[in-house]
Amino acid sequence: MRNRNEAPATILANTEVFDYLKEKVGERKTRTEAYCDLLDKSLAGFVSPFLRKQDYDLGPCQCHVTVSDLASEWHWHRATVRSFLDTLEAFGQLERIRLAKSVIITMHLRIGTPDMPDSGQKETDFATRIQGILYDWVIGKATSFDVGKSCGQIMRQTLAEITGQDSRAYPDNHSGTTSVHTLRSEEQLRETVLECIAHAALWRVLRKSRFDDGSPLVQFFRSDLGGEWAAFIEASKELAELVIDGKPDGTDFGMDEETERLESLRKPFLSLLAKAQEES
Repeated sequence: MRNRNEAPATILANTEVFDYLKEKVGERKTRTEAYCDLLDKSLAGFVSPFLRKQDYDLGPCQCHVTVSDLASEWHWHRATVRSFLDTLEAFGQLERIRLAKSVIITMHLRIGTPDMPDSGQKETDFATRIQGILYDWVIGKATSFDVGKSCGQIMRQTLAEITGQDSRAYPDNHSGTTSVHTLRSEEQLRETVLECIAHAALWRVLRKSRFDDGSPLVQFFRSDLGGEWAAFIEASKELAELVIDGKPDGTDFGMDEETERLESLRKPFLSLLAKAQEES
């Protein structure tokens, strides 16, 4: 498929993305081929023939497709297509607008000559790299030692790049503005790494609950709360406080009947939370 604009595009991808895209035996189209197909479709503003009559104006780097069409074209199962799109979205390679029977896919591309990213973009890219490293630890594929070593390497590399940019920006300043900016950058990078690790640690512990039974909380919603959404939101707030603080806010944690009921729902609550985290 040809790009109508014939403009060069830069793909923002790290090594974790291409590790995921490696060929897997048994698929009619490789992941790399499927990924490139999405790039072609988004650059060409592709709309599935089934959706041509729908009134939706596509923006840059967007395509309008159905999972069934992609499954048919790639010779994949629909569940495999959905999982593939989920993973690419987790890697930050695309965004989706889910409609009733279709999906708008936006590929993250820079069209034309790429500009130097601003500091906010650099910070986002840095956090994304750290999160990608920590993901293998979350799912148990990497040790704390290996991931910690990789986090340190990424931080040192990023700091070296910042130091080099400072040297070019302030060629006559060897100790003043450059070193102050470098120290501030190092503090920000360190804080970002610690934030990512803290989130990953919670995610890793939470994953243990994803196979627990969440049905008691569903039954609680139906029977005890009469299907009232507002009441369930308030109960979920108290359950979250129970999980984090050890007691609902504003209680002395004397085991009254209501608190005991909440305590019995702690595991079902964590089960639903873990499943929601996995899906997101």
